[in-house]
Amino acid sequence: MDGGGERRASTLLLAAVLLVGVNLRGAIAAVSPVLPEMRADLGLSPSLVSLVTTLPVLCFAAAAPAAAWFGRRVGARPSILAALLLLAVATVARVLGGSAVLLAGTVAIGLAMTVGNVLLPPVVKGQFGADAGRVTGLYTAALAAGAALTAALTAPIAQLWGWRGALACWAVLALVAAVLWQVAAVRAGRARPVRVAPASTVGERGAAAGPSVWRHPVAWAVGLLLALQTMLYYAVTTWLPTVLADRLHASVSTGAAAASLFQLVGIVGALLVPALIGRWRGQVGLGLVVGAAWVVLFAGLLGWPAGWGLWVTVGGLAQGAGVALSFTVIVLRAHDEGAARRISGMAQLVGYGIGATGPLLAGGLYGATGGWVVPLATLAGIGVGWTAVAAVAGRPVTIGGPPVTRDDGSAPAGADLGGTRARRSR
Repeated sequence: MDGGGERRASTLLLAAVLLVGVNLRGAIAAVSPVLPEMRADLGLSPSLVSLVTTLPVLCFAAAAPAAAWFGRRVGARPSILAALLLLAVATVARVLGGSAVLLAGTVAIGLAMTVGNVLLPPVVKGQFGADAGRVTGLYTAALAAGAALTAALTAPIAQLWGWRGALACWAVLALVAAVLWQVAAVRAGRARPVRVAPASTVGERGAAAGPSVWRHPVAWAVGLLLALQTMLYYAVTTWLPTVLADRLHASVSTGAAAASLFQLVGIVGALLVPALIGRWRGQVGLGLVVGAAWVVLFAGLLGWPAGWGLWVTVGGLAQGAGVALSFTVIVLRAHDEGAARRISGMAQLVGYGIGATGPLLAGGLYGATGGWVVPLATLAGIGVGWTAVAAVAGRPVTIGGPPVTRDDGSAPAGADLGGTRARRSR
């Protein structure tokens, strides 16, 4: 293939990567604007409603090793194609019955998204080389864009076709992504399956696996940062329209507008992190700003819910910047690719495993207290905790490797992760 052909193939693959990213959160975010209709139609309790957004996140943690195994056996590109097709089928199937069918379809959606979560980064790294970091930033923004798109349009569609039709129609987006992905994969000339390393390294032992990250406090901070970020994001994504409906008697369209604003502003927040990350030595300052913004969202909804536009805008910036920062520190805290793989595996298991409880916690407190004061205060406390964890995860140290200074100001913590103290760069 000549240079022009390679560039066209690379551009097409970039478009496919971004469209896959759009699909990897959209079906979850689409539920929030139609929750009142769904609850009334199916007779769902608040805790059961929470499972609709919690189950996919649990899959992100629990199914990651299986997704990596599937990618090794089948190849990354064919696996992602299969995941997109499963996502399309599950998006339709989950609205064809009662609560049991809804939850089963939701699990299938989570499994499909997990395959994309695990296998898309190796494709990006292998195809885009030196531009992989920039493409990763665009991909993170695409996640937010997909959530914003479905949150904005699901309620208007529901007014025409009902909540079932509004949720099912997003299968079309997954099918379009599947077609573009297949065409891009063929054009890229990568017919040979891409072998990928497992996204989760739980259970790895021996020299080949490298030193364990499970005993290192900075690695735990990185995992907990993703955990708290996930808790806050999915709690707001699930319950924001309901909060406004209960505290302001807001209409469904107002709740949908708030959910859309939260997701849309997240795109801006996600794009800000790559622009700011190189301006500071370490990421503690950026973490403090993002954590404060999370607290402002919940404190504002408690103290003056009528100003929801301002609070949701601040919270949207927090969620976009927070997810970008959570994934960025995984790379910056790692001395090399092997350490990054181990930290990423730990962060994914800890982050999504704990983070999935966010909607359940908020919904359980709402059901127990009959109001939103206690749930919002609790989420504000989690925002404070996010800030404290960010102060550790954002320190300019790295895990693994010899003590040499990194370009981003990070100094490695040494190979003995069991007890070696992280060294700061001088």
